[in-house]
Amino acid sequence: MSPNQSIIINFLLLILVIIQQSVSSQKQTLKYCTINQNELNKCRDWSTAVDNDYRFQFHLECIEADNKDHCMQLIEIQKAHLVSAEPGEIYIAGRYHSLVPIVYEQYGSGGGSSTNQSNTGYYAVAVVKANSYTYIQEPKDLRNKNACFSGVGQLAGWILPILRLLELDLIDTIDCNNIIQNTANFFNESCAPNALLDKNNPIGTNPQKICQLCESKKCSGNDFYANFEGAFNCLRSKGDVAFVKHTIVDQLSKIHRIRRQDYQLLCPNGDRTSVENYLNCNWGFVPPHAILVSSVILPETRDKIQQFLLDSSRIFSLNRMDPMSRQTPSSFNLFDSFKYNGMDFIFSDETISLAPVDRYRQTFRGYFSLFNPFVDIENLFGKLRKCNVPNAKLCVVSEEEWKKCNNMKSAFRTNMLQPQLLCVQGSNTIDCMQKIQQGQADLTVLDAADIYMAGQQYNLEPIMAEQNNLNDSYYSVAIAKKADLETDLLYLKGKQSCHSGYRTAAGWIIPMAFLLSNSRMRSYRCDPVKAASQFFSKSCIPGVLAPEYYPSSKSVWQYNNLCNLCHGNSYRFCRRDSSEPFYGDNGAFQCLVEGGGDVAFAKHTVIFENTNGINPEYWARNKYLDDFELLCRDGSRAEVQEYNRCNLGQVSTNAIVTNKFKPYYQKEAYITLFIYAQQFYGSKYSNEFTFKMFVSGPKYKNLIFQDSTVKLKTVSDDRRDYRKYLGHEFMTAMSIVECQSRNHVQSLMTKSFYLNNFYSYFSLLFITIIFHIIFFIYNC
Repeated sequence: MSPNQSIIINFLLLILVIIQQSVSSQKQTLKYCTINQNELNKCRDWSTAVDNDYRFQFHLECIEADNKDHCMQLIEIQKAHLVSAEPGEIYIAGRYHSLVPIVYEQYGSGGGSSTNQSNTGYYAVAVVKANSYTYIQEPKDLRNKNACFSGVGQLAGWILPILRLLELDLIDTIDCNNIIQNTANFFNESCAPNALLDKNNPIGTNPQKICQLCESKKCSGNDFYANFEGAFNCLRSKGDVAFVKHTIVDQLSKIHRIRRQDYQLLCPNGDRTSVENYLNCNWGFVPPHAILVSSVILPETRDKIQQFLLDSSRIFSLNRMDPMSRQTPSSFNLFDSFKYNGMDFIFSDETISLAPVDRYRQTFRGYFSLFNPFVDIENLFGKLRKCNVPNAKLCVVSEEEWKKCNNMKSAFRTNMLQPQLLCVQGSNTIDCMQKIQQGQADLTVLDAADIYMAGQQYNLEPIMAEQNNLNDSYYSVAIAKKADLETDLLYLKGKQSCHSGYRTAAGWIIPMAFLLSNSRMRSYRCDPVKAASQFFSKSCIPGVLAPEYYPSSKSVWQYNNLCNLCHGNSYRFCRRDSSEPFYGDNGAFQCLVEGGGDVAFAKHTVIFENTNGINPEYWARNKYLDDFELLCRDGSRAEVQEYNRCNLGQVSTNAIVTNKFKPYYQKEAYITLFIYAQQFYGSKYSNEFTFKMFVSGPKYKNLIFQDSTVKLKTVSDDRRDYRKYLGHEFMTAMSIVECQSRNHVQSLMTKSFYLNNFYSYFSLLFITIIFHIIFFIYNC
């Protein structure tokens, strides 16, 4: 070859390299998400193989995440494109991350049998040691035994066996919302990878023994004993039973030279058999694994990604080598993980090819119906939340609370929280108390003063308390405008007052107790409504004229000045619920701002919730903390931040109450329902489309729960009596405002008794004297 020819050939090769690099740089990039170093290594080899083949229109990039959930999140926000998933993960990815399957694995016949179903799935089995026959003969013998699972949430290695144990009534329901805790109570020590992840352990109560057999304390999906190979190795070294796929013993017998006769299958019906007999001894059929992408990817692009995967399957499969490929069987095999020191990296090792998922099947529901149209996968997962507690009926008192309750019910159902929440509407809080006493409702949320009535008259008790910035109490304060220097707490007679509501703790009981006990207000023989009517010139005290709250033989409308400042329309006027704009603590503060009030009696938190731009409503605009002051007991004033020294009294927060005669396990189920719920919906700063338990929206405030609530806290058993929950200070205030009226009635009854007896005696004496006079005159 002449020097000129050599130069020309090298020049042409250079041009070809440049063209190839140019074409490669123009390819779209697909990012595949892996979860460990071995998967990452295999993915990089796949990427290299793709780049070396001119027929691929995508460049493959490999990234590593902490676990499959992390991969799903990355794909959801489009920082990755592809991830492999087993069927349990396919459900989670589709339901919570909007991921869809586009191709699935097809398997060769394994385990000693060739059936059509073997090509599109596998069987979940329970493997035990052959020498364990003396102490494990049937599923009930698994109680207090060491168990090895492939991973929490996986269909074959968790869901199907746990479901069968639940159906056999072997696993007791301790927590309606935590199958992991219930499972841990059934087995002894276990390895259940991912059992301690936040999503599987939302309130941090999962016991450590559920992961005691795992190699790492993190108990992650990357644990040495995770997945099917890991679960079987766990059985070999530590466990009594492993829940795996039916092919695992056959696969590992070829790699680790284990003896198949040393292991047997435990059947759900109570038999034991050889590992080859999986068709007659399994815990359920499992569809094949699949590759997932985001549902936001256009169908046309999905088709191209699907074809990329199918081409990879065809070109890089040891079983079907493509004669046009420059690759050799020894360079890269998509379905082999042995050279990467393990099994089933990215794809299952028994996979022989990939098959496409039709467009109309590309949802998690469509995918499962492709392999078993009679199985409702959502119902399957829902059965894990086995709960022996009836539905929890929450009683609310207004249309707006009813709407929020139904939104909350839907949100709880989205996360399959148990017991299911139902909504019941009462006409008022007293009606809700009666409904709970009569069994028509189970729960309601009450103010401290209502808790007093609920405990005293209806046998209800608080089980969960709201917590704010002061933990589980708040201060009742008197608020005035800083510019109004004439308003003094000791000289309020003739002023215009705004109250959160009649018989509410902060807006009525505590301020009235102060005014009555300090002789600032005449008691009118213990008639607090009349006392307030004569003391204030005008007020807004929602509910004060309602007969259910103020039963009186006299017409209450003679005290209508107590509603003169209220703004409700029609029948909503002066109602003790959110239909009255000036109801509640926010309403009392709004009444002070724009309703003509001189003083507002409310919770200390209300000022911070409605000033400095926190509340965007028109009436609260341009209102600042400095515009208001607190009225102190000694007649002085203080800045609003000094509520801890300038207040009228401290009060226990609102609480969820229920019938105290309900079984203890039902009360605990209600408590755990709301503990789990607030893990999902307790944040006030989640995205705008997420339901928020402690936010009421722009127009209304404090619907069901107070907007100042940070979280709900369990009321300890020794504080569930209403008197202990409310405390001595509040009970004293109640006695000042209301118990005098009860004593007053009793004294009236006593006086009436003696007076009636006196009149009877006097009448009898008078008749006797008249009779004797007539008798005397007659005889004369």
